[in-house]
Parts: sequence; structure tokens; C-alpha cells
Amino acid sequence: MRPSALLLLALAACNTPSGSGATPAPSASVTVAASASASAPSASATATSPGKTQSWRGSYKSAASPIAAAPNGKKAHWTDTQPTAGIGDGALTLAVDGATGHVLGTVDGPLGPGTLDGVVTDGKLAGTVRRKDPNDQGFTGTVLGSVANGHLEGTMSGSLGLAGALRTATFTLTPSSAAP
Repeated sequence: MRPSALLLLALAACNTPSGSGATPAPSASVTVAASASASAPSASATATSPGKTQSWRGSYKSAASPIAAAPNGKKAHWTDTQPTAGIGDGALTLAVDGATGHVLGTVDGPLGPGTLDGVVTDGKLAGTVRRKDPNDQGFTGTVLGSVANGHLEGTMSGSLGLAGALRTATFTLTPSSAAP
């Protein structure tokens, strides 16, 4: 899905009436596809051993993603003057509960400070990135990845709270002995 379509979906989600019974979506979250490795582990080889919590640590590198108006944007008054916030290198740590596959983690650096909440199933990671301080209007979004060759690799995508900047980050994590 194109970033412009994602931005429109995020803005539409923000305009859902509170009485509609719909659960509001996280602030301007963005979904991307993570690259799956040809040597992806089987269902029996997940990110951690059953019943054991495994910690993962590593880094990410984030870059700006373009924001574009719809092709019929003749009536739109849009400029793509993105801030430099959220670009650069940062740290990512997470812990995977071997019994449930539940993932908890932290995001520091240009996309942080944030928390990660998700799940690992059949060697695939999916989760959300939220702010440690929900009122700071910082980056929130999604994370997708896979376990391959002893590493956890993937992509984070996020947007500022007011959808003024989109960021995409790639990461590589390795197992560590200390919990995040």
C-alpha cells in the first residue's frame, strides 16, 4: 500500500465518531511488508524455546518515507516539508516469552522513546510501537520481522502523532542473555 493511502486511512480512522462503537486505531500507524528469508524457520523453530524467555538486542536505521497527495490533488494544498526528526540510528530491545510468543520491548533513539508489544508465531514477529509518553505526539507504528540464521530482522514503520512525517527503519537483533 502506498504511503499516501496509508496516511488517508490513518486520518480517516481519527475521524471515526466515538459513539460508533468502533475501537479507535493507534495514532497514525502504518503497515509495511517485512522481507521474509528463504531460510525462514519452521513452525517448531520459533524465536525462543518453549517456556523460556529470550532477550534480543540490536539496532535500527531509520529514514524518511515520502508523503504524497492523491493524484487528483488539484484542490489539495499540500507540501511535503518533513522535519528531520526520527531519522538516524537507534536501539531496539525485546523479550519473547517462549510459552506464549508474547513480545515486549523498547525503542530508543530517533523513533523513541517507545514501547513495543507484539507476538512471535512460527518465527514471524508482528507488533505495534507506541510512545512511552502517549501525549508527546512522537512516532508510533508497526513492526514486522522474521527469525533467520540466529537473527531477528525486519522493518519498523511509523508516523508522528499528527501524521506530519513518515519513517521506515530496518533492524537486526541478536539473542542476548539479559532481559530488556
